[in-house]
Amino acid sequence: MHCAAAQVGQGVATVILQVARTELGTDDVVLAPHTTATVDSAGSASASRMTWMVSGAVRDACRAALKERGRTSGEVDVERIYRHPRTTPLDPETGQVTGERAHVAYACAAMRVVAEVDVDLGLTRVVWIGTAQDVGKAVNPQAVKGQIEGGTAQGLGLALMEEIQTRDGLITNASFTDYLIPTTLDMPTVVSELVEEAEPDAPYGVKGVGEPPTVVSTAAVVAALRAATGRELTRVPVKPDVIVGL
Repeated sequence: MHCAAAQVGQGVATVILQVARTELGTDDVVLAPHTTATVDSAGSASASRMTWMVSGAVRDACRAALKERGRTSGEVDVERIYRHPRTTPLDPETGQVTGERAHVAYACAAMRVVAEVDVDLGLTRVVWIGTAQDVGKAVNPQAVKGQIEGGTAQGLGLALMEEIQTRDGLITNASFTDYLIPTTLDMPTVVSELVEEAEPDAPYGVKGVGEPPTVVSTAAVVAALRAATGRELTRVPVKPDVIVGL
């Protein structure tokens, strides 16, 4: 199996093999090294689109190969390109949808955070996070939960510690010694409930899952700190001196 999708840690190689083995009805499938020399570019791998896109492309290629195999006894080599439904931009004057759709799909997540706060010292600790998220179809539930936990960690970092600091146009905290990110010691237990409402236009009903927890977790953490301190907390990261009212 040749596929243009780039594996950058999001687990897309596993998805490619899962889909191919399911469609072909065999575990004897090998994923060739990634290259755009034989297969053209798959576009950005920077967002929640790879599972959607590769599922469509691999599914279509496998089904075409089986169909071709039924017509010939020789070697079968097929290539298929998958594209998601076309979108149209919003009207720049009204902000309204100008065509059938402005977005390929919508994601929904809800999150609850339990945090402990020392209002005298300004110390905070997130002790539990629970979330329910519409994931369309969990092709690989373990990977889905991993993405939810990873996105939650990013959002927690933004809420409590991550901030690029500059002076005269230069970044002053350019290393991880000064730019702090969450570690395993900072992450609480994350309980994920997967809601599988199939996306109508997506292969197998899949939907991106990486971004929603990243966005929602920051707001949920700050909401918990607001409830604990009674302060407005209008910016992130929430620093100790803001909690104690300095």
